[in-house]
Amino acid sequence: MLKIKRFYSEHKTGTVLGILLGVALVLLTITSERRHLNIKETGLSVFSVFQTGINQVENFFSRTFNSINELKKLKIEYDELQDKLSEYKIIERDLVELRQENKILREQLGFSREIGINHIPAEIIGKDPGNVFNTIAINRGSRHGVKKDMPVIAFQEGFQGLVGKVVSTGLFSSQVIPLYDSTCYVAARLQKSRYEGLVSGMGSLHKNLIMRYVKKRARAEIKYGDLVITSGMNSIYPKGIYIGRVRAVWGKTYETSLELEVEPIIDFSKLEYVFILESGD
Repeated sequence: MLKIKRFYSEHKTGTVLGILLGVALVLLTITSERRHLNIKETGLSVFSVFQTGINQVENFFSRTFNSINELKKLKIEYDELQDKLSEYKIIERDLVELRQENKILREQLGFSREIGINHIPAEIIGKDPGNVFNTIAINRGSRHGVKKDMPVIAFQEGFQGLVGKVVSTGLFSSQVIPLYDSTCYVAARLQKSRYEGLVSGMGSLHKNLIMRYVKKRARAEIKYGDLVITSGMNSIYPKGIYIGRVRAVWGKTYETSLELEVEPIIDFSKLEYVFILESGD
């Protein structure tokens, strides 16, 4: 211990300087290590931020591409569903049409049993408005027993109504002149009052018929809506077939007969099926 004190006393200045130098070296070492650590940490932080940004960009594009693919799939599925929906709508329309046609055919079959006269059922296949007269084409001809001047009737809304007569026949089709043609004449009678006259068309589907030569004294007995039927007098048309309803009565003082406006029982614009009566032979 005395030796140490003696050494310290003899070398006091050098000893202090040595101690200070040692402390300085230690502090310098610690500071350098901290600086090294700070630089390293800073580098790691910058790299981490950069890496995070890259990951976010990658995730964004990945989500975007996935969304685009999903949209493409959804578009394909949507188009497929639209196609199926269109097919279902077509099937539904066809089904509705078939049901309606089936209903009409059943009605026509029921009416066919009520006619009581030999007849040939036919379907309208064309309407040919011409300059001289209008004709209706049907899908039955001489091969089916159809002959010229056979009367043609139809059923609508519970009424058996007159359509016209056959004017020409082919092997598998025929032409019918309708009531509204100006060259078609039918001996007729008012169903209620029994007065007779002659019905003819005005040459147009959109115009009513005219009943001429009705006795003037019948005016007081004729009412709006009275039914007009075939009289069967000297005619190819059987008696009692409905022609139409009275809509107006005309008669001038100097004339000896009346003229009646008659609306046809048959709506020719909706005509699809007819029956040719074989009694016209």
